[in-house]
This record gives sequence, C-alpha cells and structure tokens, in this order.
Amino acid sequence: MSVPARVLNDMFSQKLGTVEGREKIAEYGGTYIRDRLREVSYARKIVPPENVTRADCQRSVNHDTLVKIVDVEPKSRAMSVTFRGQPTARFIRGPKAEVAFFTISSEMFQKTEQELLAYEMPITKVIEDNSVKDIQEIEDREFTIHIESAVQALQQEANGGTVTTLNRTTIAAGTVVEFSVRKGELARTALTNDATVRPVQRPDIVNLRKLLNGNRLRAERLLMTEVDWDDLLQWTVEDFGDRLQSETAVDGYKYNTLLGLSYVRTIKTDILRPGNIYVFTRPEFFGKFFVLNNTKFYIDKVANTISWQAWEDIAMSVINIASVRKLELYSADATSNNADGLLASFIPVDEDELGAANNRVDQGLRFPQVSQF
Repeated sequence: MSVPARVLNDMFSQKLGTVEGREKIAEYGGTYIRDRLREVSYARKIVPPENVTRADCQRSVNHDTLVKIVDVEPKSRAMSVTFRGQPTARFIRGPKAEVAFFTISSEMFQKTEQELLAYEMPITKVIEDNSVKDIQEIEDREFTIHIESAVQALQQEANGGTVTTLNRTTIAAGTVVEFSVRKGELARTALTNDATVRPVQRPDIVNLRKLLNGNRLRAERLLMTEVDWDDLLQWTVEDFGDRLQSETAVDGYKYNTLLGLSYVRTIKTDILRPGNIYVFTRPEFFGKFFVLNNTKFYIDKVANTISWQAWEDIAMSVINIASVRKLELYSADATSNNADGLLASFIPVDEDELGAANNRVDQGLRFPQVSQF
C-alpha cells in the first residue's frame, strides 16, 4: 500500500489518545457496520429487519432479557345459513408469540500501537473485513438453524409425531411422507444413500413450490447456494427453450426470477450447505426479525494496546413454521436420526469453524517462490 495508509494508521492511534477521538472513531465504526450488515446478510433479504427501541420491547417472565410480543392472526371463517339460521359463535382469542433478543458479537480485537504503525493497511480495513463479516455470518447461521428446525418440526408432525428417516431407501419403500421436505428427482433415483449433491432439475423447483402452494400459502422466494445455482446453467433447451438457452450460454441466467420465484444466492457454503434449497412465503406470513437500537462499536486504548469490538442485539423467530419448505438434492438422511451417518455434511458448521481462510500464506504456500520444483 502507499504512504497515506501508514499515515492513517498513525493518525488513528493518535486519535485514540483522547476521549473525543475514541468517540468519533466508535461512531464511524458503528455507522459503517450497520450499513454493511443490511447489505450482505441473506437472512435480511428473506425477512427484512425492523428497528426497535427499549420502549417497543417487554420484559420476559422466563429469563432476564428483553422480548418483543408479536400478535398472530386469529382464526376465522364464513358459513352459509338459512334465513332463520344463526352463525356459529366464536369467542375471539388473539394468539401471541414472544420473540427473544440475543447478542451477536465479534471477537475483541487487539493490536499494539507499535505493530499498528508497521502495517501498510489502514485499521478501518480490519474493522470492515473482520468485525462486519464475522457478525453477519453468525446472523445467517442462526437464521439457517431456525428455518431448518421449522421444516423438520412439520415433517415430524406429518409422520405421526416421530422423526422419520428421509432418504432414498424410505422413499422407495413408501414409509415416509414428504410434507415439508422433499428429495430432488435425481436423489430419489440414486443407487445409494450418500452425501453427493445432484444437480437441481426443473421439476425439483416446481415440486418445491407445490409444497407451499398446496397448503393455502404461496411460494415467493428461493434461497440457495451459488454452487446449486451454477447447476441451473446445465439446464437444456427442453428446460429453457431456444432463445433463453442461447442467452444463458453467453451471459448466464440474468433474470430476477426463476419459474416465477425471486431468489437469493449465497457463497456461504459452510452455513447454507450445498444441496439444501429453501422456499419461503412473503415475510408477513413468515416471521420477525428485530434489531434493538443500533449496532454498537467499542474501541479503546490502554497504554500501548488498542482494542475494539462490535456487537448487535437482535431477535429472530419463525412464527409461522408452515411458511417455509425445503428441497434436498442428496439421497442420504438429514433428519436428527442421522440414519446414514452423514448429517454433518448437511448442517451449518460450528461457529469457531466459520470463515476458514482460502489462502495458505501462513503455511508458506504461495507462488512464485525462489524454489518451485
């Protein structure tokens, strides 16, 4: 980098020597992080977050944190009656759901002032690339766990209240009902129960839509990985037609909808694992996502050590669990039964394993080097 970057680091450390300087830097960091979180989190594209304050929340009777009480649409129906008939009376009860808040925080980053001056990268670059991305990864991981729990709960209910293995074998035997989770066409005809992700087929998307559209709901949006999206480019003329096939061969698929559904794609394949595709209704039928106040940013300097940390308080809940369905492109079982011993291949990795670096610089693997052969 250039000299201005080193100068910026020097000015940064000087500003931390005063209370006013720390407040200005923290204010800048908080603003920037809040904007980036809204931009890159795929959970926020499915359920747009709502900003709330302490005045909008309530105290929980079950734990020592705040909650937000959400009203749920009450049941109602119409009926035909004779001229002398009377309708059935119903005492209205408005269901309510409690959405609890929790904190997502970055690590507490630390650096000495002397080492900071040796960097040719501005410290704000570290704030951007580490703090922001770490927080939004956990946010999406929590969302993925929530929607997976929702589809598995409905699947269990449809199979008599027990967790029923869903793989190629049980589908062929007719011993499982595919209610909220469905296997892809190629996974259904696989020879073994394995973790191999088969390419998504056009009938897969149609059948996934039917899981929602056949239950007085309407499918609106898909969520999938870039890996699964790339398989769409293998669709043939029979899938696309002559004109669209020619366009796709040159420019890729460039439309905003797929078979009438908008879509969200993600490269976070350690959170949303390849082979898992979800479909959702509109947000008002789905759930809630609240952000309490603004994202916080703390920075301080004690002696020659600079420390900084970012965190947010959010509440996330799938209130209507019937508003999400899932397509699995692999033939193995992904329920809690883990009948094929491959469940770890289909669920988000642990928090401390997220965001593994692609480069191998620390191991000395980079090219060109002095000796290559």
